Amino acid sequence: MNKKPTVAEVLAGLDAEVAMMEAKFGPQVSGRLTGRGRPKKGTQVEPTVPHSIRIQPSVWEQMKDRASALGISTNAAFQLAAKDWSRKPQPR
Repeated sequence: MNKKPTVAEVLAGLDAEVAMMEAKFGPQVSGRLTGRGRPKKGTQVEPTVPHSIRIQPSVWEQMKDRASALGISTNAAFQLAAKDWSRKPQPR
């Protein structure tokens, strides 16, 4: 039987994930493609397509606060989180 995690377990794991993302993708990382504004001429950037997702207001506020502290947009924070999550091995 697959036991679903409790809210406390999810929040504890979220702090670890955010710390890892800050170390891996934070403002100290050079050459990241999450900066504001248009990329420099000649820079190869994968295009993005707008999508709509539903996010709880509390999660949005947490991401907005963390993104602001890192100096990136909330959209960029969600992109980084989604990219990191999608690269993780799937549980068996």
